[in-house]
Amino acid sequence: MTATSRAPRRPRIRPRGPPPAPTPIRTARGARSAAADERVLAEFLEASLRVPDLALPPRTKRFSFPPAPPPPPPHEVSSQALASGDADAAAESGAFTVAGAVDAREVREAVEASRAVFAATDEVKREPLARWFRKRDDPVSGGEEFCWFRPVSHDDDRALDAALPGSTYRVFREKMDTVASKMENVAKNAIRVLSDNVKNPKDSALCREAPSILRLTLYNSNKSKTCWDESGSTDPPPNSHALSIHLSGDDRKICLRNQGGSTIFSLPAGSMLVTIGKKIQEWSNGQFKAAVGEALFEMTDEPGPFISLQLVYSPDNLRLTEVGRQARSIDRPKFVSFRDQILVALILLLLFYLFWC
Repeated sequence: MTATSRAPRRPRIRPRGPPPAPTPIRTARGARSAAADERVLAEFLEASLRVPDLALPPRTKRFSFPPAPPPPPPHEVSSQALASGDADAAAESGAFTVAGAVDAREVREAVEASRAVFAATDEVKREPLARWFRKRDDPVSGGEEFCWFRPVSHDDDRALDAALPGSTYRVFREKMDTVASKMENVAKNAIRVLSDNVKNPKDSALCREAPSILRLTLYNSNKSKTCWDESGSTDPPPNSHALSIHLSGDDRKICLRNQGGSTIFSLPAGSMLVTIGKKIQEWSNGQFKAAVGEALFEMTDEPGPFISLQLVYSPDNLRLTEVGRQARSIDRPKFVSFRDQILVALILLLLFYLFWC
């Protein structure tokens, strides 16, 4: 038995480099590559196919709503009209201005007297007068506030006079009390006018939940910002006040914000901006809208740091004012319409002809 021998297999060596050209395709005209066929096919398709020219439709102008106009500036009334109750204080903007309410010189003197109060040492502001002073945590405008609670008690007078040096508080009290009293008179007249015009007030009385505060704010920056979102023991809650009154001894730009947006207007020196608080809005069932006012200023406007003056007013009780409104409506004379007068005249004429003719 003979053994068969097989030749050893040779290992396949893979060539390095690009792959070989495609195998020629046999046709009736001979052999040619697939690349040549693809080129011929592309030329045939390009010559035979008619692709229409396509174009996008012209862009139509999109309809866009025009930007909402800013709300109008608040209505201006005089002090006499407000005191007589003839002014329409129930403005839709939630605010109105009182022209010539205070002599501008008196306001400037009171503000100047308050600079000596702010000049007290930090130790005094932290320990004996911590109830009246507080730092503003706002990184934009910085500064601090002095809150003068109204009416001022005898104990508060004595504590402030003893803590502040010399006659600082006595001078401040003399100058600022005149201005604050006039602001409170405007607030009381405004509350009376609002109660006279309210249509469907809540049954609950609008009683005092927080004291009225004369807020003096010292700004160290050229940007102002409202402080209702700040925390502090002397800050009343946003819905705890009825009215807010801004006053300045110089012509000042005011930013007024309400539900309709914001607007900037000029407040003349000695005039007051009265804004309605959320407490009035809730008490009137939304008839009177709340608004927030804020003084705008630049560092070039003042030789020193700017001081704003604001009265946050809370009445003792609005139920008494409502009773007075109802009593005045009862005593108001009743007028007979022209149609009723003609009807009565015709009835009298008919009776005359029936009984006398």
